[in-house]
Amino acid sequence: NRPGLPPLPAAEQREFEELVKAADSANTSLLHPDARPEPAPEFEGETNPRIGDIGGPKHEPITHGDWSFGGRATDF
Repeated sequence: NRPGLPPLPAAEQREFEELVKAADSANTSLLHPDARPEPAPEFEGETNPRIGDIGGPKHEPITHGDWSFGGRATDF
């Protein structure tokens, strides 16, 4: 019994669903234009040759700034 948004009229609901479907099929990027690109992987395959980690991250997150902001680590 939680309050929610009132339902849309049927014609507007159909229009909304068509717009959502068109946006999904347009294959547009959902990232902001200013977002940093993901760094390239440091190695190929599942095993990190430097430390022997299997199935771990393909790049060191701290090195590329993924877990830092303004020089400070944010995940620790």
